[in-house]
Amino acid sequence: MSKILDAASAGDYDTLTGLWLETLDGDISYDEMIGVFSVLQGKGKDDLATELLELIITEKETGEEDAFSDFLLKAAAIFRNSEPLRKSLIEVLRDDNLMFQPLEQFLELSGLKKENADVRSSWRVFNSLMKYNKDGYLYHNTFGVGQITRMTRTHATIDFQKAPNHDMKLNVVLESTRPLASNSLAVLSWRNLEEFSRLFRESPSEFLEKLAEEPLETPGEIYIQDLTAFFSDSEFTVGEAWKILRKTSASTEGFVDLGDRIVLMDENVELLERAKKIISKKKESTREKVKQVKALLKSCGSVFPETLTGLVKEVRTISTPETGSLFELCWILDDKGKADASSEIKYDFLETTAPKAERALGEIQSSACRKNYLELFFSGVTQREEQISLLSQLRRTLWEHAAAFLEKFDPELLSECIGDYLSKPSETDRFLWTLTFLATREDKQDDSFGDDQIALFLDNLIFSCADTQKKVIHLLTGPLKSKLNSYLSSIDKRKLGNYLDSFSTSATAQNEGLCLFVGREISLRKSSSITKSVKKRFWESNALFSSLQAIEQREADSLKLKQTEIPAAAEAIGVAASHGDLSENAEYHAAIEKRDLLLDKLNRWMKELQRYRVYPSEEITSGTVSPGIRIQLQESGGAEKVQTIDVVGPLDADPAKGRINYMAPLGKALLGKSLGDMVVLPGDDSREWRIASLEILSLARQ
Repeated sequence: MSKILDAASAGDYDTLTGLWLETLDGDISYDEMIGVFSVLQGKGKDDLATELLELIITEKETGEEDAFSDFLLKAAAIFRNSEPLRKSLIEVLRDDNLMFQPLEQFLELSGLKKENADVRSSWRVFNSLMKYNKDGYLYHNTFGVGQITRMTRTHATIDFQKAPNHDMKLNVVLESTRPLASNSLAVLSWRNLEEFSRLFRESPSEFLEKLAEEPLETPGEIYIQDLTAFFSDSEFTVGEAWKILRKTSASTEGFVDLGDRIVLMDENVELLERAKKIISKKKESTREKVKQVKALLKSCGSVFPETLTGLVKEVRTISTPETGSLFELCWILDDKGKADASSEIKYDFLETTAPKAERALGEIQSSACRKNYLELFFSGVTQREEQISLLSQLRRTLWEHAAAFLEKFDPELLSECIGDYLSKPSETDRFLWTLTFLATREDKQDDSFGDDQIALFLDNLIFSCADTQKKVIHLLTGPLKSKLNSYLSSIDKRKLGNYLDSFSTSATAQNEGLCLFVGREISLRKSSSITKSVKKRFWESNALFSSLQAIEQREADSLKLKQTEIPAAAEAIGVAASHGDLSENAEYHAAIEKRDLLLDKLNRWMKELQRYRVYPSEEITSGTVSPGIRIQLQESGGAEKVQTIDVVGPLDADPAKGRINYMAPLGKALLGKSLGDMVVLPGDDSREWRIASLEILSLARQ
C-alpha cells in the first residue's frame, strides 16, 4: 500500500495533505488517488476528499493526458458536489465525443450542465443516455426491438422489428424506449430466433439468469407482461413460457416465485436471513440496500414482520457517509417509524448541520421518511441557525411540511423565518410559498388577506417556477376567488392589460385559467360605455424595431450566409462524401450537421427581417420611455447613485454597454414610464429608482 493510502487509512490527514502536494509535483498514480478518495469517503471525510480532488484538477489541464481524462471519469462516479470536476468532466466528454451530435442535449438532460449539479447522479444518467448511440439496440412497447442506424442532434432512424427504418424525434426516442445490450435476449429473439428458442428449451435456468439482467420495468422482478417483448414471435406462447420460468425459478438458486412475479434473491433463505444478508453486504451502497429491503418486504403483503426490527442494530455496523439512506433503512425496519425499538438509533444518523441534512434528505427515497427526518431535525438538538438555514433550502413540498410542523412545535422560529422570506420578494418562489402558507393556515381570518396580498401574488407570479405558479393559481381561483375578482375590478385597465400580457407568456397561467379571470374583467370593461378604448403604442405591435444600420447589417449577414457560408458547407459535404462509406464517415455527418445549422439560422433570420422596422421617429418623444430612448435613473432615498440605460431594439442591444433590449424583462419594466416615475428593476426589489431624465437616441432620429 502506498504512503498516501496508508495515511488515509490511518486517519493522519495532515500527513496525507502534505504527501498529496508532493505527489502533484511528481508522477501521479491516479488509481491510488481514487483509492484514497474511497477511503476518505468511507470515513465520512467527503469535504477533504473533494478538496484533494480539486487540487489535482487545478494542477492538471483537461485533455493533457489520457490517464487524467480516465481519472476524471472515475471520479465522476464517486463525487457528488464539485464544480471543478463537473466543468472538467464536460470538457473531457466534449473532446471524446466531438462528432456525437446529441452530446449537448444528453449533457443537458443528465443535469451535468447545471451549476452545482450532483455529479455522481448526473454521471449515472449520462452513461445511461449514451447507450443511445449508432448501432445500439433498444426496445419500444409498440414497435418492439430496434437498432439505431442514424443519430443526429434532433432525430434518430431506427430499424425496428415492426417498423423498419423508422424516423423519430430524439426526445420521443428517449421517452418511449429502453436501451438494450447487443447480447440481450430481446435482441437475440429478433436477430437469431433459433438460438433464442434453443437456449430456452435446453437451458431454462441460464435463460432465467439472463432474463434477470434485461432492463425490466421493475429491476430484479420478472412479471408475465415482461415476457411479451421476448416471446411475441417465438414457438412458445407467453403463457407457456411463464409456466416454465416459474417452475424453473423453484430449482434455480437466487430466484423466488412469489406468484405474480419471480424475484431475484441472493439465496433461497428465510425472510429475516435474506434481509440480514442484504444489510451486511460490503460492496453494496446503502441506497441500494434500501431498495432491496423494500422489494423484499413486498413479498410479505400488508403484514409487517416484527422480527425485522431486531436488525436495526445491524445498521450501526455499516460504515458509509450515506446517513440519509441509513436513516431510511432504520425507518423501514422500524415499520416506517411505527415501532419504538429504533427511535434512538435513528438519531445516530440525523445530521446536525443544514448542508449535510440537505444531502441526507436527497438520499432518502420515501416522501414519508423525508418528512419524519425533518420533524426530528427541527425538534432535536440542532442549533437554531442550522434549522433556519435548512428551512431556506428545502423544496416546496418539504418546506410546507416543515412550516406546518414548526407552526405547532416552534412558532417563534417560523415567524422569524416568514418575516425574512417576506422581506425578500426577489427570491420569488419562497416569497410566494410564504404568502400561500399564510393564506391557508388554519387560524387565517377572512378579512386579513386583502388587495395588497393579491397584488403581491399577481406581480410576482410570472417570475416563479411552474409548480409554484400552479399552487398559487389554485389558491387564487379557489379559496381566494372572491378576493381576486374584487382586486381585478378595482385596478385600471392598463394594469389589467399588463397582467394579461404577462400571464399570456406562461403556459401554466393559461392552462390553470388565470388568464380567463383577467380576460373576463377586461371584456366587462370593454362592454361598459364608461370605458374608452386605449390606443396601442407602436412597440405593442407585432413588429420588431431597431436602427436602420443594424437592420442593414443583419440583411448583409443573411446574404453572406446564403451566398458564401451555406454553399461552402454544401461543398464540404461533397468532399466528405468522396472519402468512402457514409455510414462510418464522421466527417460527412459533421458537414451535414453544420449545413443544417446554417440553414436553420438563415431561415430564422429571414423570418425576423420581415418583422423588423426602423424606429418610428415621429412617435418617439422625450416624455415617455420607448425603444430609442436614453434613461437616466437616480436611486431614491437621497442616494447619489445614478445609472444610464439605453432602451433599444434586439439588433442594437449590448448589455455590457448599457443598451438593453426593450423586449427583455428590464426593458419591459421601463416601457411606458414617464419622467419622475418610480420604478423597481427586475432582480433588485430592494431599491427604487426615479426616472431623472429622458433623451431621444441619435440612432432613433434616422
